[in-house]
Amino acid sequence: MSPFSIRLVVNALRAFSGAPDLSFSAMAGKCLAVVNDRADCLRVLADMLAGHAPTFGGQVTVDGVDVTAAPPGLRSCALVGWRDPLFAHMTVQANLAFALRARGEGQHAVAARVRAALALLGLDGLEQARPDTLSPEQALRVMIGRALVFEPPVLVLEDPFTPLPPAGRVAMRRLVGRLVRARGLCVLLLTREREDALLLGDMIGYMDGMEIVQLGTALDLFDRPACDRVATGFGHANSLTVRVADVVDDVAVAHLPGGLPVEAMAAPGVEADQLATLCIRPDRIAVMFPSRPGMAGGADPDGPPVLEATLTDMRQMGDHVLLRFRLANGEELLARRPPTAALQRVTAGQVAILAWQPGQAIAFPFRGEMG
Repeated sequence: MSPFSIRLVVNALRAFSGAPDLSFSAMAGKCLAVVNDRADCLRVLADMLAGHAPTFGGQVTVDGVDVTAAPPGLRSCALVGWRDPLFAHMTVQANLAFALRARGEGQHAVAARVRAALALLGLDGLEQARPDTLSPEQALRVMIGRALVFEPPVLVLEDPFTPLPPAGRVAMRRLVGRLVRARGLCVLLLTREREDALLLGDMIGYMDGMEIVQLGTALDLFDRPACDRVATGFGHANSLTVRVADVVDDVAVAHLPGGLPVEAMAAPGVEADQLATLCIRPDRIAVMFPSRPGMAGGADPDGPPVLEATLTDMRQMGDHVLLRFRLANGEELLARRPPTAALQRVTAGQVAILAWQPGQAIAFPFRGEMG
């Protein structure tokens, strides 16, 4: 088998009658990360893949074998998550060995697999420890080891890093990344944290409820979002409701409430004299603090539209500065800029000029009601 062959294929899987179809695939030696801020939706997807919950149509295949109707123990998808804790009365070694013995594995085979798991996961010396003496990071290592002793074709991790402190989260991300590369694991990471997906996912799926609205690389989701839900939920873009005056060469010429002019690339379905949702990431907004009032009126007529705004808050974030602005119509925008010396002299209440090139923003068809 090729180290990058497709191991898991999910086709039109539905969680309930009328639910959106879920379709994706995952490869050996790769991590597919699925991001959803709702833990209940991740839980449903994990249970359907592991065979713990019924499906209402669709198919799950592992290494070309249809496992949709197979029971959990024969499904080839090992699920690791905090809903299935370690056996509190057993040692680390016994936790790793329990399921192997229950399946009738011989004593020598069990011992060999347990030793290998202990070494692989950095658990040497903790063989006789009990779960209540372990740190959350150590407990997660044992939980992953419990799955890996079976050498499953697919490893499903359900929000695994959430209970960990920052240092433990960093360490476990690195461990999972090493396991994927060194062992050729096919890992499906289900997480509420975008950072988990960015650091581990070779491909990323963004879910809204029980719908995967886009599947692609991180660059795809950042620069070519399929809809405003991806742009705001994954890309953390500002979202503005605008009325489109015209669409010229794929550029939407639009106005904010109050008549403020803006421009953005027009997504399919955006038409003149219709509402649209304009999405612009904070790092794509150019910011200038003029030396005197009224400089916005002298903007280049051939350049992009500019907006006059008032700085309401500024936060130092280490590698960047997060600036919050209020526009003349009362709407707010976030901008992200490098921590320059000039910004250190800026204070709340100052007037700024904001602008972006049309290619840096996207206008999507309006989905909601006016706020």
